[in-house]
Amino acid sequence: MNRIVLKIIFCCGLASATHVSGQTVQELLNAYPDKLAVFSNVNRSVEVFINGGSPYAEATEVSEMTILNDKANGIFNKDKVYHSSFNELKKIEAYTLVPEGNSFAKMKVTDFKVHSSPGNGVFYDDVKETTFDYPRLAKGSVTHVQTTHFNKDIRLLSSFYFSSYQPVHKAAYTVTFPEDMDVRYILKNDPENKVTVTETKKGRKRKLEFSATGIPSYDVFGNGTSVSYYATHVIVYVAGYKYNGQYVHVFSSVDELYKWNSNFIANVNKTEDETLKKLSDSICQNATTQREKAQAIFRWVQEHIKYVAFEEGLEGFVPRQAADVCAKRYGDCKDMASLLTALMQLQGLQAYFAWIGTRSIPYTYSEVPLPLTDNHMISAVRIEGEWIFLDATDPNCIFGMPTSGIQGKESLIGISADKYELVTVPVMPPAKSGVTDSTWLTISNNTLNGNCSVNYIGYFGSDVYNSLLYNKGDDERVYARRRMAKGSNKFLMKDYKIDYPDPVTKAATISSSFEIPDYVKIAADEMYINLNLEKLFSTTPIDTAKRKVSVSNEYLHTIEQVHALKIPDGYALEYVPKNVFVSNDLVDFSIEYKAVAGSISATQKLVTKKLYIQPQEFPEWNKAVSIISPAYKEQVVLKKK
Repeated sequence: MNRIVLKIIFCCGLASATHVSGQTVQELLNAYPDKLAVFSNVNRSVEVFINGGSPYAEATEVSEMTILNDKANGIFNKDKVYHSSFNELKKIEAYTLVPEGNSFAKMKVTDFKVHSSPGNGVFYDDVKETTFDYPRLAKGSVTHVQTTHFNKDIRLLSSFYFSSYQPVHKAAYTVTFPEDMDVRYILKNDPENKVTVTETKKGRKRKLEFSATGIPSYDVFGNGTSVSYYATHVIVYVAGYKYNGQYVHVFSSVDELYKWNSNFIANVNKTEDETLKKLSDSICQNATTQREKAQAIFRWVQEHIKYVAFEEGLEGFVPRQAADVCAKRYGDCKDMASLLTALMQLQGLQAYFAWIGTRSIPYTYSEVPLPLTDNHMISAVRIEGEWIFLDATDPNCIFGMPTSGIQGKESLIGISADKYELVTVPVMPPAKSGVTDSTWLTISNNTLNGNCSVNYIGYFGSDVYNSLLYNKGDDERVYARRRMAKGSNKFLMKDYKIDYPDPVTKAATISSSFEIPDYVKIAADEMYINLNLEKLFSTTPIDTAKRKVSVSNEYLHTIEQVHALKIPDGYALEYVPKNVFVSNDLVDFSIEYKAVAGSISATQKLVTKKLYIQPQEFPEWNKAVSIISPAYKEQVVLKKK
């Protein structure tokens, strides 16, 4: 990867305190006493204009952070600015204002580095990062960065976020545009109405201004949704404009978004390829039904086409020809969708390109009919009236089960040049993804010995298959131990075996023998054993005072775990804990004990019911925790006869 280094030499000078935000450091300290720093001023100004019949935009942004504690040095020095071929970085200036008496010394940044910035799972795209370091951060200093971007396509305007990882004391976003341009906005996550919106007109231009003060920092939690779900932000977009007396539609409805999207696939796979036809026939030679054909094609693409996302400019929107993808044996999500769709259509199946946003994006097409609503492309096929969503970027995705990251999301399926369907991807029920754990236990002195067999189906099975793609040899054993570990950190796995009984449904079974030294507690003539060797349900309550962000589950699932203990010779059951049952809208959970001649078993069962647990549901979750947590501490007591 090439790294372009731009070195700009600046001199150091003095600046008046008037360059800093009107708030003094002490006032900001009083307002944000527990923070190391605060964004004292964030301002983006966008000018939209028409040139040669097409709309463009130029954005100037200033971001200033005031340092409130010397400990911020080393934490907030590094900064970055993103840009791409669609959103060119035309100018950047950065410096630190360092207090010196009644004025400030301006310490300009002298070293900017530009390099590629691929996102998750992207091998290459044309998004760049310009990174730099602020010098001499100390209490009272102010970091300043000013950029100018040129936007080549008005359809790809960036959203403006008032919230950030630190508090934002003052923020403003202005958009100036021609008076006959239809500019609209969608304000998200502002329950306290902190954002003020004003619209003014001067001459032949209009201006929208969004301003806010005192925006608290957003928090990032484990198992949480992306910040777009809860951070305060505004989406401004151009619905249309006039040029030479004619109204030009841009985006004001899903119809217009689809019209734009469909242009990208208008010339894809329009000529039947003889090689592809032979391949499609060969793949389906033993398939008789439409479902069998679709499944065979899906599996072939998963096994033979490597996912490599290589996107630059319009390549981020246009799928490659299916024949080219097949010949190269690699492609991104659009390319895999192209090959899947073509191979299925050659078998007479109703298969189509489908745009979709992953669950990291909170918007629906109906609410936000813009390109930022989706970030992914798959193939959709209709069989016997049912839509099946196929994403071959996951080599172990199960046919008939969408990848977990698109469950519940709205998909835009391209039927023809002027026809589409909006279809919501189903959320797979908990019974589709399960773990069944059967463990047989014996006691030797105070060591617990066990033989365990764990079966994984659905998304759990896919996880096992995917993990074992990258864990071979010794790494496979490490992975198996991590899956099988239970009881305590003294867990010792002995032999293990991994079986793949069904490569189509991705069911898998891991078996092992193990021992856990010092697990059994012996006091006088009694033995104490906790038969809940794993806590399937978290016993940590959600901090409702701090957490205001939904808890996100990757998928719904069912886990059933049986630990059966052979009672040692010379001992009898003295105490069996009570059974526990919890059932609400979020979860079903139970622990059931059962004594059979010579043995005692504990069966745990957990069923999750919702992909998202909303903040208003946290009390119900915590109520379940209060019941389950003490139950996990209960122990079976054996007594010498």
